[in-house]
Amino acid sequence: PWRSCSTHERHVAHKMAYLFESRQLLLSAALAASVALLLDRWLRRRGRGTGKDALARELARLEARAEAVREALAGLDEPPQREVRIWMDGAFDMMHYGHANAFRKGRALGTHLIVGVNDDESILRCKGAPPLMNDEERLAMVQACKFVDEVVPKVPYIMSPEYLRWAIETYRIDYVVHGDDPCIVDGRDVYESARALGKYRTIPRTEGVSTTEIVGRMLLLTRDHHRAAAPSPVGPAAGGRAREARTA
Repeated sequence: PWRSCSTHERHVAHKMAYLFESRQLLLSAALAASVALLLDRWLRRRGRGTGKDALARELARLEARAEAVREALAGLDEPPQREVRIWMDGAFDMMHYGHANAFRKGRALGTHLIVGVNDDESILRCKGAPPLMNDEERLAMVQACKFVDEVVPKVPYIMSPEYLRWAIETYRIDYVVHGDDPCIVDGRDVYESARALGKYRTIPRTEGVSTTEIVGRMLLLTRDHHRAAAPSPVGPAAGGRAREARTA
């Protein structure tokens, strides 16, 4: 039919088709703009900001979830961390910050800290004097330290090779840890059995504090306190007579 139409008619028909398509595009664009405007107003009423802000938040949420999934997948490829069990033992009488610092350093060498607390009888036998705090009190103080995972009561002050082997097997101990200061009783190293097994490790001792030093401070303070509070050489009776004489 186009062949029977004149050039002018074909030109008019093309122009009308173009206008129709343009009108359709304009209507589509207007509809999209209206939908976007309505969505923006709805989001504003809900207090979620503009549509762009909402999309940005949703994108951030999805990225965070994707990162968590990536970390979980990466963790599946890593072998599980082997537990390293540390053993420390001592009297821990009048527990102070030097003890807590030792526990912190010992715990840093592994993943699980087991602390053996010496019993009263073995302390008396090896040191010649009983501890100031009894077994239950010292156990409670050690258990209260956040670096300690497990406490073993009534551990002998000097562990025999048999006792040490029993403790290693029972508590699956990897290393026996003590301060780098010597621990000698009757001329023998208390930890010679642990050294022989190749399981002994040392940590730096916390200088400037010990139970003996704290007790010394208390004795000095007590002596100075009594000296400061001592009565007058003339005594209360003499003082009373002097006041009576002045009054007279």
